Amino acid sequence: MIRLNRTAAAVAVGVATIACRPPAPDAAAEADHTHAGGGVVTLWTDSLELFVEYPPHVRGAPSDPWAIHLTWLADWSPVSEGSLTLVFRGPGGAHEEIEIDAPARPGVFSPTPALTATGTWRVDMVLAARGREFAIPVGQLQVFESEDVLPHEEDEAAPPDLIPFLKEQQWAMPFEVAVAGQREISVSIRATGEVVVPPTALAQISAPVSGLVLARGPAPGPGDPVRAGQTLALLAPTSVDDSYARLRADVERLERELARAERLFAVEAIAEKRVEETRHALEIAQAALASVGGAAGGGETGGPDAYTYSLTSPISGVVAQRHVTPGERIAVGAPAFTVVNPGTMWLLAHVPARDAASAAEVTGGWLTVEGGSRVYRADRVVAVGSVIDPVTRTLPIHLAVSNPDESLKVGMLAEGRLFVGAPLTGVAIPAIAIQEEDGLSVAYVKLGGEAFQRRVLTLGPSDGMWTIVRSGIGAGEQVVTIGAYQVKLASLGDAEISDHGHPH
Repeated sequence: MIRLNRTAAAVAVGVATIACRPPAPDAAAEADHTHAGGGVVTLWTDSLELFVEYPPHVRGAPSDPWAIHLTWLADWSPVSEGSLTLVFRGPGGAHEEIEIDAPARPGVFSPTPALTATGTWRVDMVLAARGREFAIPVGQLQVFESEDVLPHEEDEAAPPDLIPFLKEQQWAMPFEVAVAGQREISVSIRATGEVVVPPTALAQISAPVSGLVLARGPAPGPGDPVRAGQTLALLAPTSVDDSYARLRADVERLERELARAERLFAVEAIAEKRVEETRHALEIAQAALASVGGAAGGGETGGPDAYTYSLTSPISGVVAQRHVTPGERIAVGAPAFTVVNPGTMWLLAHVPARDAASAAEVTGGWLTVEGGSRVYRADRVVAVGSVIDPVTRTLPIHLAVSNPDESLKVGMLAEGRLFVGAPLTGVAIPAIAIQEEDGLSVAYVKLGGEAFQRRVLTLGPSDGMWTIVRSGIGAGEQVVTIGAYQVKLASLGDAEISDHGHPH
């Protein structure tokens, strides 16, 4: 319910008065004191902010123009198109409607209603825009019998620290506000670091033997997805003694000998001991071949790949680097492919030595990376270091960071905050709303549509996104999050608070 009664915090503005209570986020209006019969209303709905200044009303006479300011909350832009319907319900069933086809200028509608009955009227608005209708419950106003009975205008000085900042100024720049409220905030410490890959998510595929890289179909390149066990390339071994080719030939020879021995044993031409000796020799040869990553195959069937070696990926992921090309000779131990699984990355955080005592209590954190403002959550602590780097005076902590869209890249520099211990509860505001001025933490509070106030704050813990305010701001008050510097500049100007720059 919108209250048009006088409040102790009323601020004289022209012929109207702004009450210095902050608008709440649920369409409950504040700042509604009548003065000489007129008033000012500021309220929020789920989509819009309404700031309206209206003049005194006398029965049957058109009023002076109203100044109805409508702002889209999503981007703090003026309502620049659409129609506005004002619905007035008065004493004895009186009913009046005014439809305004379009704003007089972006964000501003200026009706001049003439109401036909003396007494209290209920006012509602409906904005038709963006393909839907937005209901705005404005409140009540008083209609007087004649100008002779209008309330006597009183001179009330505006609070000396009130800052005027017009809607036209707000609309011309990036501007946002947020509502202070009770929140549970995790105590945090600041940290910098870098994005690294977990050991289990990185595979370096090297050549176990010297050989020639064969062209047997397209080999995957950087950025190509691969699966565990997939062949990335074929090698034709080129070394001699104890080489891959020699080991494989030994296995195939012993396989043939074992088959022959088993046939002879079946007709009792040889003793069983000969079969067991051949089988044992084959097992040794197979183990030697397996030690360089090979397996028996080809054998008697032969074929062009009977004596080649397959370079396979041990993990699923994407190829980060490809070090070989078809036709190239590669030495034993030389890297051929690097495969990374980017689904989960690690943040290697460097915690200052002064905060190292709290490291064991770290439960998670958040980070941003260079060149972006997106916030990533680190929900799991992987490892906490036990030695402080003597050069950087920091302690390393590894945290797992989910990376489903693969936007995090290995090597990115990061900064953020790590959560420590149990969370605390209190009135909190966005950290971005807090300004440092002359060694003080301050915020700019929105008291009405065009009225602001600078508040000095006593701060509590912060999680980097929200900060608990121990004093200076109460729950339900609005703080400027984007545009606070411009409000500060307005406070330094010579503009009079009664000079709105638009008609009343």
